[in-house]
Amino acid sequence: MNSEIFFNLSNEQISIIIFDKDSKKEISNKIFNLCDLSTNNTSIEDGINYVLKNQIIYIEEIINASLNSINLMLEEKNSLSIKASVKKNYEKKLIQKNQIEYLIQDLKQQILKNNSDLKILHIIVDNFIVDEQHFDVIPLEKKCNELVIEVRFICFKKNYINFLKNIFKKYQINFKRIICTKYAKSLVESDPYNILEAGLRVVNGFNSKEVIVFPKKPSKLGFFERIFHLFS
Repeated sequence: MNSEIFFNLSNEQISIIIFDKDSKKEISNKIFNLCDLSTNNTSIEDGINYVLKNQIIYIEEIINASLNSINLMLEEKNSLSIKASVKKNYEKKLIQKNQIEYLIQDLKQQILKNNSDLKILHIIVDNFIVDEQHFDVIPLEKKCNELVIEVRFICFKKNYINFLKNIFKKYQINFKRIICTKYAKSLVESDPYNILEAGLRVVNGFNSKEVIVFPKKPSKLGFFERIFHLFS
């Protein structure tokens, strides 16, 4: 099966959703309340272990393959949104794509440098301001004197992400994407409780203003990353 698996985690619940990409249908949706898993107070770690031990075989039978990767969705209330902007003087030159890439990459590195305890999950460009005029899309090949890019970074504590990675690693499961559920829900305002649709909108690049970065070979600029959706 050509599947997409979402594992949504909150302080109260763990839900597992299996989506068949070929038929475009939800195949399974199971919800586990942490308070029901034990007579004692069940920790997040205990809850994840319980669910994985009891559901891996079930999932593998449905997808007819080994469970090697999932999309982890985090419904934690302690996500952090950092807004930042970068300005460049153009002196009436044309705005180029590679310059935009560099500016956003440089801003990302500055955020990480000053917040080494954070992991960036989403990068959203809220605004392009060209000579005080606002644009929703990149005004490429436009001459200007000054360009300002306003960017929002949605982050989680790095130690929490590593904590979760280590739990799933015991079951040989990696994360395809780590998604902030609150952000994902904002993409389906008409039905914010539809976790599957929210997750699919993130992985399918529904928000054209979200920057998806992928590792690229190191260059003299450092560990550069290719910005994807904004220029597709």
